[in-house]
Amino acid sequence: MLSLFNYELRSRWGAILGWSVALGLYGVLILSLYPQFEDKMSVLNDMPFYKAMGIDFGSFEGFLASQLIINIPLMLGIYVIMSSTYTLAGEEDSGTLELLVTMPLKRWQVVTTKTFALVVVTLLIVTVAGICSAVMLTSLNNIVSVDVTPAQLLLVILAGWPFTFAFLMMGLFLGAALPTRRIAVTFTTVIFVLNYVGEMVVNNVDALEFLKPVLLSHYLDTTAAVFNEGVNPKDVTILMAVGFVFYVLALVSFQLRDITVGQWPWQRAKAG
Repeated sequence: MLSLFNYELRSRWGAILGWSVALGLYGVLILSLYPQFEDKMSVLNDMPFYKAMGIDFGSFEGFLASQLIINIPLMLGIYVIMSSTYTLAGEEDSGTLELLVTMPLKRWQVVTTKTFALVVVTLLIVTVAGICSAVMLTSLNNIVSVDVTPAQLLLVILAGWPFTFAFLMMGLFLGAALPTRRIAVTFTTVIFVLNYVGEMVVNNVDALEFLKPVLLSHYLDTTAAVFNEGVNPKDVTILMAVGFVFYVLALVSFQLRDITVGQWPWQRAKAG
């Protein structure tokens, strides 16, 4: 398992470097733009478009939440969808998975090792992005006066990782359960997009408020209050629990999968 884990990390060093630098620079860019927007914040905050989108320009905390905290998980979602679905279904399409299962490893060990590697990779990316933003905030303190500390900003950015973990495991499960990677990518992308769109719609339509608990973004606090009230442990627990459930489903689905056949779950059950 250790050899497979080391291989998984080595094969993803480019993604770690590229996404870490990209998200880190994004945080630096957003923070560097704040002094130019500071005097215009009140005007922007009154615009109906931003209100409908749930964007808060009423404070520095709101600026960070709406421009940085919500966008890092959104952008990282692109990598999460591509990497999680490739991990099983994609490797089957490329022909490497068939060789992998011939190794002296049980299937649950293969899934667990690949899962742990993806967890480490995404954690590293989010951590580097958070550190870059925190360092930039330290420099910003010499230009304008803000109430958010670098430690607070780093913690809030890291608190977005459980949301990433939940979708990471969902993509892993869909990659194990669905016939091909193309179908798995489509399903995961649709769910990811509908989650964000649904959150905006639900927040603006009172009659749909009952749908909030089924949206994973509901448990990702992207409001200015997160800097003052802190991260809600209950939200983190729910997201981690959802991720763990999908991880277990991925284990079961991969155990039942007939490699290279490309069957739907009901076809496997019938064949069994």
